[in-house]
Amino acid sequence: MKLTMFLFFLLCFPLGVKAHGFDYSVIVLTETENNLWNLRITSSLDAFRKEVRIHFSDSPYATPEQFKEQLLEHLNSTLKITVRDKNMALDKSKVKDKSIALGQGTVKLGHEASVSFMQIKIPKQASVIQLINGAVKDIYRHSTKLFINVKGEDKKSFILNKSNNFTADFSL
Repeated sequence: MKLTMFLFFLLCFPLGVKAHGFDYSVIVLTETENNLWNLRITSSLDAFRKEVRIHFSDSPYATPEQFKEQLLEHLNSTLKITVRDKNMALDKSKVKDKSIALGQGTVKLGHEASVSFMQIKIPKQASVIQLINGAVKDIYRHSTKLFINVKGEDKKSFILNKSNNFTADFSL
């Protein structure tokens, strides 16, 4: 009888499962061809909803389409990609980073939601890319796993969180 109750308890209460939690997201930045890149962000729908509610509290969404538009606007204003030209001077006071536009995105809603930005143009002479994921900084203890897939190179990965200001710099 005790064994049966113990097994029932284990089945009813998952131990430490954190799938699709508020506090975790994944970004994949992939080089495709001709200096074009794709960016995909995956997180729980609840995390995206929380961010949209915080940043659009004065105009809350009423339809899924409005939510998608507000989410894309939020990501375009908070997720930043900048590049540094490999031909620039070593004197950091003369170095200017170039901001890269994400462009049109598409949102797929579900328990795990994803946002994709296709054909992001990164200049051929770029030597360093910096990605800042400000889109989730309002979620307590959030961390993002960033994967970088450069054609012909090994995959790189980074953890973005509050301690590194949700920022990663990597060389091409």
